[in-house]
Amino acid sequence: MNNRFFQLIILIIVSISFILTGCSGSDTTSETSDTNTSSNAKRYEVDTNETNDTKTSTQSQSQTAEQKMENKKLLPATIVKNVDGDTVDINLNGKIEKVRMLCVDTPETHHPRLGVQPFGPEASEYTKKILSVGTKVEIEPGLGGGRDKYGRLLAYIYVNGKMFNEMLLEEGLARVAYIYAPNTQYVDEFYAIQKKAQKKGVGIWSIENYALDDGYNTENAKGVDEKAANSNTSSGTNYQNNPSDDQETNLDCKGKIKGNVNSHIYHVPGGNYYDSTTDNIIWFCSEKEAQDEGYRKSKR
Repeated sequence: MNNRFFQLIILIIVSISFILTGCSGSDTTSETSDTNTSSNAKRYEVDTNETNDTKTSTQSQSQTAEQKMENKKLLPATIVKNVDGDTVDINLNGKIEKVRMLCVDTPETHHPRLGVQPFGPEASEYTKKILSVGTKVEIEPGLGGGRDKYGRLLAYIYVNGKMFNEMLLEEGLARVAYIYAPNTQYVDEFYAIQKKAQKKGVGIWSIENYALDDGYNTENAKGVDEKAANSNTSSGTNYQNNPSDDQETNLDCKGKIKGNVNSHIYHVPGGNYYDSTTDNIIWFCSEKEAQDEGYRKSKR
């Protein structure tokens, strides 16, 4: 009798233990489930916020670009005549206007004093090809609606959504020039494009010391096949060099790699033009150093 009673007591205790353990496990599972649900909810909220932020940023950038285009106040026009690389005639609101492209300068093709300059015909042909007669363009007049001393409208020209002034610089058919306030809003972009063309050595940048800050040195271009391209001998058509000419920099490397600051071309000892390059000199200790600075090796 006592044994049965004792066994019954043990059975009850074991049963109670199982019941308590089950409740505890259920609570733990519930808590874990609640924690996972909360974590997932927070993760979804973060992901959603990041997605929304990305969308908002993209929309904001798109709106900013659109606003910039709207702020440019572009005027529709039609090309009616090609004059030269940087000048065209357009029909603007029923009136024929001669447009001189702002902040760029292409070599001359029929200047009364300078005549035909190297890459002038190429620049004219490129303009004639892209801005052929009848082409629909958009004009962004210079700030203040300025005109030059010849009465030409100063403006930026857009074709198929791209600025043609920049296209000329990309092809190495123009240099950045005639920068006057208030029309300076694109100057940084223009110089960046020009630097890339210089590094590639395309167009006007293929002739050392030809395209200068103050014009085109036609005398140097004529002498490409006869003498060093940067000769300063003048016969009346040579432009004056920059005030900083005849200066040398980075003298610690003097006698090694000789770079020309104007053309971004470097010369190695023994090269055809090494000794004759005398202006705007920057010295480099190695070709790699010159190349890292954006200079290209002379082809001769």
